[in-house]
Amino acid sequence: MDPHGIPSGGDWTLERSAVVFAQATEDFSVEGCVFERVDGNAILLSGYNRGASITHNEFAWIGATAVALWGDTETTAGADSVLPEGYGSDGTAGNQPRGTIVAFNLCHELGIWEKQSSFYTQFKAGYSNVSHNIVYNGPRAHLNHNDGVIGGTLHEHNLIFNSCRESGDHG
Repeated sequence: MDPHGIPSGGDWTLERSAVVFAQATEDFSVEGCVFERVDGNAILLSGYNRGASITHNEFAWIGATAVALWGDTETTAGADSVLPEGYGSDGTAGNQPRGTIVAFNLCHELGIWEKQSSFYTQFKAGYSNVSHNIVYNGPRAHLNHNDGVIGGTLHEHNLIFNSCRESGDHG
């Protein structure tokens, strides 16, 4: 079984693996691909990533999340000292995805196996632009921010419908 973790203080856990797993990249790009019948996550930007671009792709029948960003933080003295490496409250080392563009994608039929999933989710990441995507038919919210560690993410001009079809905890 692939490794699961609690990315930050929210209520989500995530499998830290994907069909496309990127870590320590700059100007990484996934463009014009079709992700179909993926049992887990399709794309995961893990730790340090700068200026990634995920554009003009189709995600269909995805078992879990289509695009996930999961950064790391450092522990500090005090309460943080009991946390595992990468889970503290200090993000000043910059080991988080920043400046990611997720645009002009089509995503439908997601969260087939993992009900706590979304089209786009970010944990300890920021300054992303999520725009001009069409997303429908998923079990929970299609856009998820588990925390506000970095901030600065912009969501605009997305067409989103048929979300929260299998959960009643939010709308």
